[in-house]
Amino acid sequence: MILNSYAVLDGFVTLLRLGLGILVVYISAASLWRYYSGAGRPEIRWLAEERSNLLFLLAGLLLILNIASWPLLYLLLQSYVSQWPGIMCIYGVTRIGAGSVGPSRFLPLLLTALQTMKPALVFISGSWLVLHWINRQTRTAPLTGRVLFIIFAAGLFAISDAGAEAAYLFIPKKEQFPSYGCCAQAFDSISAANRFLPKAWIEEKDTPAVLTLYYAVNLAVIVTLGGSIWLRPSQRLGWRLLPLLALATASMIVSAVFLIDVAAPRLLHLPFHHCPYDLIPRAPESLLAIALYCAGCLAVGWACVADWMGVHFESEAILPNIVRGWLQLAFFAYLGSLLMITLELALV
Repeated sequence: MILNSYAVLDGFVTLLRLGLGILVVYISAASLWRYYSGAGRPEIRWLAEERSNLLFLLAGLLLILNIASWPLLYLLLQSYVSQWPGIMCIYGVTRIGAGSVGPSRFLPLLLTALQTMKPALVFISGSWLVLHWINRQTRTAPLTGRVLFIIFAAGLFAISDAGAEAAYLFIPKKEQFPSYGCCAQAFDSISAANRFLPKAWIEEKDTPAVLTLYYAVNLAVIVTLGGSIWLRPSQRLGWRLLPLLALATASMIVSAVFLIDVAAPRLLHLPFHHCPYDLIPRAPESLLAIALYCAGCLAVGWACVADWMGVHFESEAILPNIVRGWLQLAFFAYLGSLLMITLELALV
């Protein structure tokens, strides 16, 4: 384990999230059993909902810690850059352990899992809060069972994420490579150097096509969001949100390629350096555009959760306004991100 201030902070937050996750899973499971055991008895189900206040407070604290753990992971990785010779950015840290035969061989897989789980964890953790907000505005809280189930799932997901992060922190970062004799040393040294260099996803000749596709897809998302917000504002959208969700998913794929192969090299003033991780220390102003884009993606997902899982005759009157509130947030987040990226690329 490499000890520095970020590792200590990340370890503390990780252990706190692990303990909270276990507590949330236990209480939510008990609350689910109590809630559904009182099916058909409104007074018992109402009492179960009232006794879940502690659970909602713990789940809210876990949500805050889950959100904080996302940027904290990258700050931790940035602090590890100076620990190995030849590593110049976070990408190199993510490759530590690749090809090793020791415990460090699990490090790249753990980091890949963590980088995938962090946004999913924030989305799942926020989903219960979206439904809880709707549920609190109804007369008999009919969505309590769904809220408790999502809290239970978020607790399990938080335990998995915190466990993987704790494993990454405590696994020794010392690599052990198999020896194939002196003849392979030259090739080993070349391979060791190349594994720390980020690879381009597309060829240079395809850059204009990716740039065009990036603007086309994201403008399509913004236009679709605008239509969903201002056309028939008093009606529930329901499954008409599916095209928007599909566009948002396509936008995430295209934007990832755009960030790695178009935006990062230009913003870093390094034409052949396809590493978005370097934006953290060298172009921090671009992180706001990335954060806005992530907020837009999450808001679209939460709008779908509200519209599809918050359906009940008691919530029919309030659901359209709540869904459109999330869509408005997504609209301005996508638009702000697109304008900021455009301005930054124009100024380089």
